[in-house]
Order: sequence, then C-alpha cells, then structure tokens
Amino acid sequence: MEKVLNDIKGFFTEFPEYIYLIIGVVFLVLLIGALKNKNWAIDPESGNQRLFYQWFGHKVFRVFIGFVYLLGAIAGFSGFFLYL
Repeated sequence: MEKVLNDIKGFFTEFPEYIYLIIGVVFLVLLIGALKNKNWAIDPESGNQRLFYQWFGHKVFRVFIGFVYLLGAIAGFSGFFLYL
C-alpha cells in the first residue's frame, strides 16, 4: 500500500497539471448533480449553508451552488490547460 501511495505521489510530483484535471472533473460531476437536482450535490452541509437554504429556498440555493460548481469546473480545467 505504501508503494502505491509513493507511486501516486511521484506521479503527481512529476505531472502536477493532472491535479487540476481531477479538480475540474469533480466539480463537473457536482455541477451535473446540481443540474439534475440530486440531493448529494445540493444538500447544505454547514450551518451557514442551511441558513441560506432556509432564507432563499431550494431553487435559489440550487442555482447558486450550481454557479459555484461551474466556476470550480472552469477553474480546474483552465488550470489544467494553462499548466500544459
């Protein structure tokens, strides 16, 4: 197990642009979940998010979180392509 972790660490040390690609893919999956109205992508986790969710409702919270996920995906993919 330690050898596998060292190999992964060595790979990401040699090719750090793939970290941005992974971040972009994760945010893209979350964005798709928010667009499809899945609870695992929209569920408010912290107290501040729950307060925002209660004040503005499900639809506004979903649109806001979707926009944040979109920005994260754009930033991740931009970082990947700019790093190449």
